[in-house]
Amino acid sequence: MRAKQNIHLGLVPLICFLHLCSAQVIRTKVAVLGGGMAGVISARTLSENGISDFVIIEAESVLGGRMKQAQFGGYMIELGANWIQGTRNKETGKENPLWTLAKKYKLKSTLSDFESVLTYDQNGLTDYSDVLEQAFDKYDQVMEDAELREERKLKDLSFAQGLSLRGWTPRTSYEKLADWFAFDFEFADTPSASSMIGAAIGDDMSDDNRFVTDQRGFALLVREEANKFATRNNILYKSTVTKVTYSKSSVNITLKSGLMIVADYAICTFSLGVLQHNDVQFIPQFPAWKQESISTFKMATYTKIFLQFPYKFWNSKQFSLYADPYRRGYYPAWQSLSEIGFFPGSNILFVTVVTDQAYIVEAQSNNQTLMEIMAVLKSMYGQTVPKPNNSYYYRWTDDPLYRGSY
Repeated sequence: MRAKQNIHLGLVPLICFLHLCSAQVIRTKVAVLGGGMAGVISARTLSENGISDFVIIEAESVLGGRMKQAQFGGYMIELGANWIQGTRNKETGKENPLWTLAKKYKLKSTLSDFESVLTYDQNGLTDYSDVLEQAFDKYDQVMEDAELREERKLKDLSFAQGLSLRGWTPRTSYEKLADWFAFDFEFADTPSASSMIGAAIGDDMSDDNRFVTDQRGFALLVREEANKFATRNNILYKSTVTKVTYSKSSVNITLKSGLMIVADYAICTFSLGVLQHNDVQFIPQFPAWKQESISTFKMATYTKIFLQFPYKFWNSKQFSLYADPYRRGYYPAWQSLSEIGFFPGSNILFVTVVTDQAYIVEAQSNNQTLMEIMAVLKSMYGQTVPKPNNSYYYRWTDDPLYRGSY
């Protein structure tokens, strides 16, 4: 019987071990599980500190994780992460590291104008912008309250409780839509399901939100950074981790292909959703305190549904909001990509749904989703709305590599 071979990653070109059988082993000092932003920046940090013996294990054929793109109607669209949220810290002036990378690689983006908005209901164009303004005012007040609660070491509340204390309890369809746009659109979940103090953590960033339009894709930042320090020996593509066996002295990582990687250390950057779904077996199981921490949080889903029409029939605002008379968060926020600064003349419109409504559209057929969307658009713009030439959305929760998007 042929003996097992122990191959040191740093000594053999990647091409040499792609055909190894399941009985063979790759050895490395540090295994980085996942090639999204967290994984690549972790590996970059290792490299900056003199550690070159590492391997990034990525299940997809490219780096980027939830910075995921697709070609749609002649344009590169972002299915996942899309915004650079705040270019600098409001208090310290320190630049957002993501913005630093965006400038470094000349990533194209456009400032989102959340005041460029028209409001609709089931009867068409209806002005309830005053309700939107009220919702955002209450949101800002609760953010300030959250910071005070943390400073005074008071008990955390849900964001909905904080809003209630400020006199905001949405009841009408307009109030529910405004509540959704002020909170869910940002956090991909409801105020009642979200921590008041936790929501305020990122509130120290500037208010400028830049929508990435670069046709090289948002993930360019991840891939270009990796190119600066990683060689072909440092990255394994199309390599899905199925089992991680760890001890104080080593970590054994088993891939779906049967290949095993033995490392002194491992950095796990899997999404919360993957950890919660037990898609990867960890031996031994995580201790109770860690399992409890993982189960305490929720992996949300933020789904963008793209449509391309034969011609543009909608207004020229960046946002159009729809208040459904019966359902909160039912195809509520529409964005035009056909405007200057985005993809002029593309005739692309997309609508965002989150969490419960995102789960519904993931579970049903594309045709059912399109039928529902067309009914909403006809309520907003009239019965002459044409059928789209093309439509697409990604099912984040169904994908075992992500199990959610936010």
